Amino acid sequence: MSDFPFRATILIPVYNVEKYLDDCISSLKEQTEPFENMEILLINDGSRDGSADICRRLADENENVCFYSKENEGLSKTRNFGLRRARGKYIFFLDSDDTLAPDTVKSVVDYFDTVYDEVDMVTYRITQYFKNAPPVYHFRYRTLTHTGVYDLDDPKNRFITQTNINICVKNDKSNGDEKYCCDILRRKMKIGYCKNGEYRYNRGNENSIVSTVFSPYYIFETSMAFYEALFDSFGGRVPPYFQGLVFNDLRWKLKEDKLLPYHYSPEEFERANKRIDALLARIDEDTIILHPSVNEYHIHYWLSRKPDCHPTVLAQDGKLSVAADGRKIFSASALPLMMRKIFVENKKARLLSFIKSPIFSHLGRGEWKIVASVDGERRELETFASVFGAQDSAVNVVDFPAFFCEFPADGRHEIKFFVVIRGVEYPTKLL
Repeated sequence: MSDFPFRATILIPVYNVEKYLDDCISSLKEQTEPFENMEILLINDGSRDGSADICRRLADENENVCFYSKENEGLSKTRNFGLRRARGKYIFFLDSDDTLAPDTVKSVVDYFDTVYDEVDMVTYRITQYFKNAPPVYHFRYRTLTHTGVYDLDDPKNRFITQTNINICVKNDKSNGDEKYCCDILRRKMKIGYCKNGEYRYNRGNENSIVSTVFSPYYIFETSMAFYEALFDSFGGRVPPYFQGLVFNDLRWKLKEDKLLPYHYSPEEFERANKRIDALLARIDEDTIILHPSVNEYHIHYWLSRKPDCHPTVLAQDGKLSVAADGRKIFSASALPLMMRKIFVENKKARLLSFIKSPIFSHLGRGEWKIVASVDGERRELETFASVFGAQDSAVNVVDFPAFFCEFPADGRHEIKFFVVIRGVEYPTKLL
């Protein structure tokens, strides 16, 4: 192992994980790489449960397990603390409530040895496990399909977005946070991928370090400063890979309601949103439109926020479409109608419905109206925002116009709804 006494160092921050720690270490003892070839660094970050006692026991029982204890400083500083003490040729990161599949360490380091001069980082699959739910795989594995070296200057690789913990790096005593991943990859703009092995991410621990640090209350300013400094470091156009990395961070945090700093004053909140929009101005439309994990409603939301993007509603040959930067991103000849409830009282029926279309994200309020035809009698309806505007998110991303339509509850009626846009009438279709 050359100048390194261990083939790999496994760096494990520890914080209030007494019920998970033994399983974590057991997964390392079950590796196909001999356990004695690995250095295990357990770094207690101010745990208040029995985690420290378990760490001491494991260190007493195993010569290659080292235990350190320090005041609580957070995940990034804890990893940095370990990096400065690592003695393995390669370094893995493992949270103390997670585990590694048995073939992970050997597969990854064996492969890394073959591409040592070509890349500085090798990644491997991460899989999310939550109680009895089916495992969840990251969208990056639609790109990372085979063991090999991937060129990050190639736009088709922009969605690898490697910021997770499932990495192996050379031991060079650098820092170990998100900036660390970016700095390492920028050296050669290449990343290795080993198809064998698996990081098993335990989503069942709601009190894990990862689940508690992503609140915007704690990290909004730090995250934004990192994004801005990263983009500014390129001077001109930001490479697609780093566009994809930042946009992916924005999109999942919005989806899980971990992006916007609601605790700010109204003035601070407005400034925070302008900072987000300024980042979007440096992200290509393709990075948003082609992202493999963004549904069509979220695409329209992000394009609408992008200051230099002006999605345009077009009406041609009886069809409605939306174009952005010359690319058609929506097209329909009839707009989807969702009927939600019907109320009957005093011989009158009230039907609650909404139009499920992203087109309203790009129209001014005075450019459209909804018309009902009840037995041939036409009337304009008052509208309001539907409660279904979140669309696979924790926050609203689109305003679907909702409305009530009244008619006599005395038998069969012919009822049709139309959307009138800029004076032209378009039919609806029932979903």
